[in-house]
Amino acid sequence: MMRTVLDMIAGRDAPQPAGKPGIGRILADLDSHQCRFPLQGDGAATRFCAAGVSEADWLPGFPGRCYCTFHRSLSVGRGTEAERAAPRVLERLAG
Repeated sequence: MMRTVLDMIAGRDAPQPAGKPGIGRILADLDSHQCRFPLQGDGAATRFCAAGVSEADWLPGFPGRCYCTFHRSLSVGRGTEAERAAPRVLERLAG
């Protein structure tokens, strides 16, 4: 069954961190390789997902690379028309 955009925005079917149930953790309570996707709150009270992120996917400093698979998929958009056309343009220039 396909999820709706509203389900994704509301975080339905989002992963749950091991241990403490509830709505994520504050930044100070996160360990290395735990999802940094902000769920709610402001400033120091911001709660983050905290689901595990695999070693292969963990690359802080790059967009979405400190997010779990679920939240990384939410953060990736279609791109602009120019970005979507870039592979075709490069192919044409290389040919």
